[in-house]
Amino acid sequence: MSLVGNLATGDGMDLTQFLDRGASLRTVTVGSRSDFERMNRVVSQHRLRPVIDRIFPFDEAPDAFTYFAQGAHFGKVVIRH
Repeated sequence: MSLVGNLATGDGMDLTQFLDRGASLRTVTVGSRSDFERMNRVVSQHRLRPVIDRIFPFDEAPDAFTYFAQGAHFGKVVIRH
């Protein structure tokens, strides 16, 4: 399991029970708020947009996962909700 950020305070998950089951927990560092704001300014300034390979309607989500698993896509595979 990956933990992205940890901003919550107070009572949380009992890590003893989690680790007793042989699970592993890895933290993911995502950078500072100023890094995030700077990244967003660059994205906006240069009008960067993700490359979208294909968009599936929500009712075709299983087909989207199959398509993604085949690995032939170039860019994002999107499921529209």
